[in-house]
Amino acid sequence: MNIKAMATYPKDKVRALVGLTPAALGDLLLAALPEIDRRRRKEQADKPKRKRKVGGGRKRLLKPYQEVLLTLIYLRHNVAFCVVGLMFGVSADVAENTFHEIVGILKDVCPANRYEAEKRWTKKEPSWKPEEIDKVIVDSFETPVPRPSIEPKQTHLYSGKKKDHTLKTEIITNIEGDILDIDPGYRGPKSDKKLHEGSEVAKQFPNATVIGDLAYKGLKGGEVPHKKPRGGELTPEQKEENRAFSSVRVRVEHSIRRVKAFRIVRDEYRLATGLFARNCSCVVGLVQLLSLTTEPSCV
Repeated sequence: MNIKAMATYPKDKVRALVGLTPAALGDLLLAALPEIDRRRRKEQADKPKRKRKVGGGRKRLLKPYQEVLLTLIYLRHNVAFCVVGLMFGVSADVAENTFHEIVGILKDVCPANRYEAEKRWTKKEPSWKPEEIDKVIVDSFETPVPRPSIEPKQTHLYSGKKKDHTLKTEIITNIEGDILDIDPGYRGPKSDKKLHEGSEVAKQFPNATVIGDLAYKGLKGGEVPHKKPRGGELTPEQKEENRAFSSVRVRVEHSIRRVKAFRIVRDEYRLATGLFARNCSCVVGLVQLLSLTTEPSCV
């Protein structure tokens, strides 16, 4: 797998493979490759000096751009490391070590926060500020994880809603559906309302009205649809208001769909649960890059 071969692929095939358009992939490589080199030089300089022959030391099996492509393919398809390693002619161990190094760099290069992402990729100060936003849409999605073998951990992660062990991620968008930020990696049983009330991300928008589904009922400063009374029916006016409400709130569902295009947050997550927040933030940063590269901001 190399960049020359990818240059012959049609745009839709490139996006299907790495989750980015060729333009977005080019922007990512321009930003990530110098940062990879800088961090490796710093790491080498910080190591104790030791004598070695000229040309000594283990050579890297992949070029930096190939390491980025390997990481993107893993995030996009969530295949085994032996499979993605085979695509690049390296072992599963090399592929895994490469992924864990590069994904952290990509997370820093591609901010998940919309305000920071616009500053990085548009090269100018955004025309809006978080405290000026008057309405946000909030929802959450759950990523399944393997059943823990220890009993207390099973209870800790078991989601009654999904009937599975999961990690929960809160996602906040503006009224147009652009992702503003995420708060990933909570245990599955935690309710959406409690998650939002304790979220540091939500505090970025102090003046915003929160639009959510019935899971956020009772949230201070929140708007939720009408709930059907027990043994009764909603009035025609309430049903019409709920339809109008859903037409707005559905935009956060579209944003979740864009994030779940990367199968690492949609399929069963097999890596250490403590690394989920890092990997999920990297995915959302890539989604931000894609939206800002292919279309103007809607904020």
